[in-house]
Amino acid sequence: MKTLLPVVYALLLIACGSPDRNTEPAAVAQTSDDLQTIIDTARRIPNTTGWFEILKLPNDVYAIWEPGHAEKVNAFFILGDDKNVLYDTGMGIGNIGLAIKDLMKHEQLADRELMVINSHNHLDHNGGNQFFDHIWTINNKWALEKLTQGIAGGADGPFKSYWDQFTPHDGVAPPDSFDLPTFSIPPYPRENVSFLTEGDTVDLGNRQFEVIQARAHSPDGLTLYDKKNQVFFGGDTFLGNRYLITDLALLADDLDRVKSLPVKWHYSSHGPQLLEAMQHGRHLSVVRRMQQGEYSESSTLFAGIEMPLLELDGVYISLAGSALTY
Repeated sequence: MKTLLPVVYALLLIACGSPDRNTEPAAVAQTSDDLQTIIDTARRIPNTTGWFEILKLPNDVYAIWEPGHAEKVNAFFILGDDKNVLYDTGMGIGNIGLAIKDLMKHEQLADRELMVINSHNHLDHNGGNQFFDHIWTINNKWALEKLTQGIAGGADGPFKSYWDQFTPHDGVAPPDSFDLPTFSIPPYPRENVSFLTEGDTVDLGNRQFEVIQARAHSPDGLTLYDKKNQVFFGGDTFLGNRYLITDLALLADDLDRVKSLPVKWHYSSHGPQLLEAMQHGRHLSVVRRMQQGEYSESSTLFAGIEMPLLELDGVYISLAGSALTY
């Protein structure tokens, strides 16, 4: 596995159930142009971190974005009447806990219980766990190891080149406390970890999210779905028409379990914060044809290592295999 570690940072840049859960027709979504207008005109919330850009989005959702890194990671702060949810904690380069404090003060939000949930335990989504006393995740052996072991830094750290992928963005820069040669993700205490499972309900009082596990991108993928408001947080498994996965059969299973969900608002964990929703029924049919051998195959070169890239009808699938469980 050690030989695969240098390639993982490049792979992550690309990323970036129960049957018959719902048989209603999928909601009619906004076009990509409509969604881009919402993003471009979203109110920006000032914060003192110098690293995050905070966007006020529909459905009482704030995106806490890291545009200064090539990953363009999004964490989402979701408001409820009884408690709030933070879906992911970002890369750990900036203090996302401070960003949330600034956000709540600026927006004059009530101080409610905060439930911190990791969509999965790749290092760009749990790097900020250190700023919170308790987190929730899927109970998975690999995920628990990533949490409790952390990611080493220093000159011999496997992800130094990955963390060094900075991109220019007005008003954003790594904080003075960030030191690339020594940066690491500290181990998270096992006793401060709780678990969610498929079918659980995350109840915020005025809104409820169903937990749906997705295993194709990582074994601990955790998506959230609000049926009443047709809101979906897809993590890194569902990022549009490009998939970075370990196994084609696992992707078919993931798509099958979300294909009939009516979704109007699909929030993305990388890049533009909103995606056209939902095309997973069509993508599932394409993947099933791929499983029968119907696709064009090429290869993608990452850090000197080739991996298969499958394409059919505008759906692109990178088969990363075990590199995603570094």
